[in-house]
Amino acid sequence: MKRLINSELGTIFVIMGLASLAMAILNPILPLLLTSINVVPSLIGLMLAVGMVGMVFGESSGGWLADKIGVKIPLSVGTFLCAPLVLLFVFVRGIPALFSIFLFWGVVRAAIFGPARGYIGNTSTLDNKATIIAVYMTFMTVARSLGSLASGFIADRLSYNWDFYISVGLSVLAGILVIIGLRKIPLLKPAPKVETFAFAPHPKAVRPAVNYRPVVVQCIIATLFFMGIGVNSFMPLLATEVVGVKATQVGILYFIGGGVSTLLFIPLGRLADRKDKKLLIILGFLLSASGLAGLGIAKEYALLIVMVIICNTGFAMFTPAAVALLSNNVPVYWQSTAMGIYGAAEDLGIIIGSGVGGFVWTAGGPTALYLMGSAAGVAGALICLIFIKRRVAASV
Repeated sequence: MKRLINSELGTIFVIMGLASLAMAILNPILPLLLTSINVVPSLIGLMLAVGMVGMVFGESSGGWLADKIGVKIPLSVGTFLCAPLVLLFVFVRGIPALFSIFLFWGVVRAAIFGPARGYIGNTSTLDNKATIIAVYMTFMTVARSLGSLASGFIADRLSYNWDFYISVGLSVLAGILVIIGLRKIPLLKPAPKVETFAFAPHPKAVRPAVNYRPVVVQCIIATLFFMGIGVNSFMPLLATEVVGVKATQVGILYFIGGGVSTLLFIPLGRLADRKDKKLLIILGFLLSASGLAGLGIAKEYALLIVMVIICNTGFAMFTPAAVALLSNNVPVYWQSTAMGIYGAAEDLGIIIGSGVGGFVWTAGGPTALYLMGSAAGVAGALICLIFIKRRVAASV
């Protein structure tokens, strides 16, 4: 693996792992915190959706910024500026203020994802891209699993506030690593050189045009896949209110799911590099859809565990194949922008899943909510089967 990953890429993996750990410590307890201050499920869903709206802007602008000026500024924004926003959750209780915090926190925290994926796209080759993406996802999933596991223990033994304090510290640590660990990468990347000739009235065109069709199709299927993840943001409520477990056991559910993804990302990434990425995307959709349907009818903790394992297997199968296929279909100079747009499409899916999900839960209960997520997965598999083609873009 050393041959595939240089020191800067390894540092970016660690930065993203710390940032993901900071977010993961908050994810399981945010709905519980909001419930404890008498925020109803429909408003919880809207707050989570507003946070994802912010992420749409953060991911797309972060990726575009990285292509224009380099990765260090958006990485710094997504780490250092998260700290004061997260700290506000400790002190703010008003509904309008909470909506504002979710929005700005979403914009800031998402600035790191497009640049990180774009850097992978630019530093890997066609035959190892899905594997390196899988290594990247493994770093993030290990961090998310540890954060989710710690989250419940911290909340049960100290208080919800300590989850936020620790998250703040991790974000600052990730920002320091951007400065120290990426010191060889210039703050502003050099402007591209344009070759000119004395006999030519205009600079020679060297960049291939972007084919937007595969990007649009993959963004649509990403939205549908991540609708299921948005629906699953209600799992803490499903586990505590329907099944009747404590916050610690909710954290264990996230830990188990993350552990499954951790074990499967690299093998499935290597498989995607060697086999059919389209097939793995479809199978990932179908596994996720079946797991969500099972969660909708789960009444026991053991069944929750089984369905979480199935959902996370689908996620590990889908993600490296889908991101690698997208990267293969766009030129080098547009990698971070494409990844930012793709990330925004993922966020849009979570917005729909969590935003609409709160109302569906209120109207029809958890079964209706999770069946909605499952239906989105089936639709995504069909769209992938019909519209996804196997292309490789020019590498300039």
